[in-house]
Amino acid sequence: MELNKEAFIKVGQALVEQAPLLSNKILAQRFDRHPQMSGLPLDRKQSLAYIQEFIKLLGSTLTLEGDQAEIVLMNWAEQTALYAVDYGQSLDVAMLPLPFIRKEILILIEDLAIIESFSVKDVMCVIKNIDINLDFASHTFSETYVKNHQMIVNEKNQALHELSAPIVPLFDGIGVLPLIGEINHERAQILQIRTLERCVENKIFSLVIDLSGVHTLTPEVLQSIFLLIDSLRLLGVRVIVTGIRPEIALTASSFGINMRDVQTNGNLKQALSALGYGKLIDNKNRPPVLR
Repeated sequence: MELNKEAFIKVGQALVEQAPLLSNKILAQRFDRHPQMSGLPLDRKQSLAYIQEFIKLLGSTLTLEGDQAEIVLMNWAEQTALYAVDYGQSLDVAMLPLPFIRKEILILIEDLAIIESFSVKDVMCVIKNIDINLDFASHTFSETYVKNHQMIVNEKNQALHELSAPIVPLFDGIGVLPLIGEINHERAQILQIRTLERCVENKIFSLVIDLSGVHTLTPEVLQSIFLLIDSLRLLGVRVIVTGIRPEIALTASSFGINMRDVQTNGNLKQALSALGYGKLIDNKNRPPVLR
């Protein structure tokens, strides 16, 4: 038995025509059930526009044949997901309107079926078609969102890798590694690899590791830093550690970490003096002589 195409046409037209009214109702229900959390980016005007456009697409694709509806909805879902990622909206927040969209569409179909005297079979076929399109669009949206969000995360991790070992060349063969902020296990591992690589790339034979910007270190992370020092020595790099805070020294001694074999200085200037560059630093800071 052939499907009643008239039911698909009339439901599709109703969705397109009533999209502005439905989108307002959907957005109101979404915020009633899930109030906006402070600090989360959300443009209500833009959200309303996307919901309205989505409802119109669902209506217009009801009369398309074959995989044409899937292509249209896939393109829309991909573009919308990319916008959500760029805008900084989380996936769970972006998906919140979906159940309310489904609910309002079902109410519209129910009301229209009574007015137009659609058969039960016609109603079920229309609902099945819309359900499939809704699920397909939401899956494409989620898949695109996760893929592109992961790309951004990977890029940020790569940037973190680059910043985890910010060796600053001072003179030929001499550099300083200023460590700032919290150093966790992951950063410590990155630090070991990138520091060794950069010392080889920049031909560093003397490196000052400055810990003055680090307030606390766990014993495990502190041990990894001393492992880094040993690895640098194997490469022929002379290492001087500066800026060790009392609490870091206490942590090292209380856990039996031997610092006796590590050359330490109070600050960068003292370390450079130990490397034979103290006079250059003093002359640089000395005011010019008036004649």
